[in-house]
Amino acid sequence: MNIIEAARVVYKYTLHDEEDNVIETQTALSNFSLEIEKGSFVCVLGHNGSGKSSFAKLINGLNLPDEGTILVSGRDTRDEDNILKVRESAGMVFQNPDNQIVANIVEEDVAFGPENMGVPSEEIIERVDSVIEKLGLSAFRYKSPNRLSGGQKQRTAIAGIVAMKPQCIVLDEPTAMLDPSGRKDVLDAVHELNKKDGITIILITHYMEEAIDADRLIVMEKGNIAADASGRPLDGTPRELFTRVDELKKHSLSVPVITELAFRLKNKGLDIPEGILTRKELVEALKALRDKENA
Repeated sequence: MNIIEAARVVYKYTLHDEEDNVIETQTALSNFSLEIEKGSFVCVLGHNGSGKSSFAKLINGLNLPDEGTILVSGRDTRDEDNILKVRESAGMVFQNPDNQIVANIVEEDVAFGPENMGVPSEEIIERVDSVIEKLGLSAFRYKSPNRLSGGQKQRTAIAGIVAMKPQCIVLDEPTAMLDPSGRKDVLDAVHELNKKDGITIILITHYMEEAIDADRLIVMEKGNIAADASGRPLDGTPRELFTRVDELKKHSLSVPVITELAFRLKNKGLDIPEGILTRKELVEALKALRDKENA
């Protein structure tokens, strides 16, 4: 069952002058079609200007397509009667958590979304208690978000979305402003939400290491899904896509450091498998090669 269905979507940014005359039009998405399965963890990759963030804002109804349709849980985002339900179904987490933290206390910020939805007070308390514990924020519950680290702020922003009980969370480069420790905290949190609660995760990122544990990777370029020279789309599992190192580089993308190392070793003649993603896999491949040579 699909939670997101985009069909032949076109979206354009239009620039106006002071007199509201159109001075420039830029196409962000061009005849873009994509389906995302409910409960999956999907990473969307691509360089700046590829259309990743434009797609994210269309999912949540922050922007509407100029042509084509976006369905979220079967609801057309262009229908004004659907927009509140769409935003309840698909929560958004942005790059800078300061842009969406609105309260002076962490627990108040987590409660803000459910309150606006009209959730009864007793249920709000239950949701806030559950989400704060789930995202490891109990020690900061009564603190001001201004006193938290970047990773803690981002977890607070995610908690505020989770408290609204969405079916899907779209994260637009949520770790771009974080240090490695904060990045790990945020990724651990969203993976747990996906695995334990079945929440669909759409993670937009330019960090290849963040994509290793996803169910599916989608590479975007010029407002559509990128393709190789034969027309095969760059859309598949991490292991499938990260074997296509040269193709990804043609689209100005790197691969995880371990994958790059394994790729170079294989090109030097070492008989190791393609698509190695982790340090453990590389060590095991090298041990197996050593044992084979010593046999």
